Amino acid sequence: MTFRLVSALALLLALGVAAPAAPALADVTVIGDDAQDAFVGSGSLLLPSSMYDHGRGEAANCPGCSWRAVLQCEMNTAGSCRGPARLCGVDGSWLRVYLTRPGGSEIDLGAACFGPNGPVSRDDAEERIREVIREVMPRLAPVRQPADGALPHLPVIFDARQPAGTQVSDHVVVDLPVRLSVTPRWVWSFGDGASVVTDVPGGRWPDRSVSHVYDRSGHHDVRVQAVWSATYVVDGLGPLRVDDPVIQEAQLPVSVGEGRAVLVR
Repeated sequence: MTFRLVSALALLLALGVAAPAAPALADVTVIGDDAQDAFVGSGSLLLPSSMYDHGRGEAANCPGCSWRAVLQCEMNTAGSCRGPARLCGVDGSWLRVYLTRPGGSEIDLGAACFGPNGPVSRDDAEERIREVIREVMPRLAPVRQPADGALPHLPVIFDARQPAGTQVSDHVVVDLPVRLSVTPRWVWSFGDGASVVTDVPGGRWPDRSVSHVYDRSGHHDVRVQAVWSATYVVDGLGPLRVDDPVIQEAQLPVSVGEGRAVLVR
């Protein structure tokens, strides 16, 4: 059998027919040209400041858009990433972001380094921003004057005991620097059908900026809402408005007695 096999090979060589070559090993290295979608989604995005401002603005104000982030090179493959992509680090991904508006064509917003979770959704960022507002804003704890013995036809004075005007603070939200500006307004319902919306919290006598006169005696449940509206600048982009305000609520009972005439000598 061995003699026949050797003879057959010799015959093939004599006739000029090459023997079948051994299969080559496949190259599985991923390079920048072998792009693949790493992340896909819809809605507005908050892109890092290393990308063009125009593209960042487009992405931040596009609630009906679809987008995809394309992996351009593998950080753990030697020589795959070049230029700025090399600074991304083994935990990051160098991604090129494409955005499509409803009924429009896809546009290239540029490339940047992103963390393991990819581009940041504006909805996700603003949910975290609302959590930050709840954490840093002072508690709503209203008081009234007089504390006891309110009477008909005399003013009852209210105070939400919170600061007026815009409060500015700096935070890191979803790994992005955020400058947050929060402005309150107060909605008072006095329990007898009357209400008022004001941008001042009230105060102590003689401050009557938030006060109410009851026409008759009785028990009233006063309710107050502190409505905090916010804008923010994220990594130099903005200001952007937080769509849903943060609302605090509190209740304050008021008992109005009967006024009686007293004869004084």
